[in-house]
Amino acid sequence: MRKSAAYWEERKRFTYYQEVLRLARKHAPGAAAALDVGGADCEYMGWFDWIREKWVVDSRPGWVPEGVRQVCIDFMSYLCEDFDLVLCLQVLEHLPKPEPFARKLLTTGKTVIVSVPYKWARGQEPQHVQDPVDESMLRSWFGRDWDDFAIVKDEAERMIAVFK
Repeated sequence: MRKSAAYWEERKRFTYYQEVLRLARKHAPGAAAALDVGGADCEYMGWFDWIREKWVVDSRPGWVPEGVRQVCIDFMSYLCEDFDLVLCLQVLEHLPKPEPFARKLLTTGKTVIVSVPYKWARGQEPQHVQDPVDESMLRSWFGRDWDDFAIVKDEAERMIAVFK
């Protein structure tokens, strides 16, 4: 068992991953290349079976599924290609300044899917410096409205937005 298997084991049952997959199939059915920003140690990139090239960029090394390439670098320093699909799940709430990061996501891919904790109480998760995150906050980070949107409830609510 890999070192970080417990992290994924705790998370793989969350339904928001299935919603992200559904939205990706809906909005990027012809995608040939996908990038996941901050997704080391998660297996969901392996679920995107119609996408030929899959990448994970993360500031720290981690486990990625077979057939997924990993780049260990800070996303803001990464010179990205133009991906058909970009995912960024449960990352923005950790950043002191999420706006430049969000804007770079928009310039990195044709379709961008993000998820954030939805209205979690401040201090509920100590590593979340942006909680509580709501629609107006997400809109301000990206500088525009999303093209599709969902709120999914597992043990807590998460907001998922699609930008095209």
